Amino acid sequence: MVNIRRLQRTGGESGSSFLIILPKDWVERQGLSKGHPVVVAEREDGCLIVDPRLSKAGEPRSTSIQIESNLRWVITSKYLLGFDEIHVVSSKKITGKQRLELERIIKRFVALEITEEDENEIVIRCLVDPSTLPVRKTMKRMNLLASRMLDDAVDAFFEGDKKSADYINQRDEEVDRLFFLIVRELRSAIQYPRMSEIMSIAPVEALDFRLAAQYIERIADLSVEIASHTTVPVDTRMRKKIELIVAQVKEMLSKSVANLFAFDSNKVSWVIEAEKELGSNIAKARDFLLSKADNEPQSQLYVLDILLRIGETAKDIVDLALPQS
Repeated sequence: MVNIRRLQRTGGESGSSFLIILPKDWVERQGLSKGHPVVVAEREDGCLIVDPRLSKAGEPRSTSIQIESNLRWVITSKYLLGFDEIHVVSSKKITGKQRLELERIIKRFVALEITEEDENEIVIRCLVDPSTLPVRKTMKRMNLLASRMLDDAVDAFFEGDKKSADYINQRDEEVDRLFFLIVRELRSAIQYPRMSEIMSIAPVEALDFRLAAQYIERIADLSVEIASHTTVPVDTRMRKKIELIVAQVKEMLSKSVANLFAFDSNKVSWVIEAEKELGSNIAKARDFLLSKADNEPQSQLYVLDILLRIGETAKDIVDLALPQS
């Protein structure tokens, strides 16, 4: 419902302050009364937000869940929703097996730790302060980890090193941890204007960063997929062709992610053109592979397709980049 309110001036025509009357039903729904403080925050587009959650933005948020429920899904949702304290309760004595399962689950999340417990309840707290882990720095680290995973996955594939390839999957868990942390903090920035100011992230930036983080997480998953196709060493000629494609993909990723933090129209144009060239180069490599008489492993075709998808993801990231003014 849209309410139209007219500005009123205090102190007559010479008064320096203006008033606006808030809708009574809204005030009552929020549990407000005379003397309650509210946050008045200005958005980039000039709109003012009246937020009644002044105290909530700085206070720990607590929730309770049953240990018999789908713990992995429930804890993930509560973490992403920004709860600082999760009480895991049970009508029966919590078993050692249940506690071990809980410990395995919370390892997926940054700064989530068990801080209290008794026979029927375990308290988990998030010990991270958004102001000490800036989203931009976390995204840069996430991108660095994903880029290194891509390097190592390709090396393992070239060498036919299955042991190194298996290790790539373990490193994907660290990227996931950072992804969950970023989503949690961005949701807080959107939900609470005061938190948005503390984190220096505008709502429109939060939406772009959320998508970019998902794309970077996808690159880590695709790197795991490359590693999963490791079989035998790749011959020298084919390796050189794939190496050129990998170098191009990495350059696309580097420019795309950098553009999220410092816009450069030249980088945007370069990535857009590079994607077109990448498709052509991969098609040539695929034709070369299919023309060989020695029946190279099918896995090499799969890896070429995965590299194309990574390049497309880099293009998706650069599409999010917007001028700062």
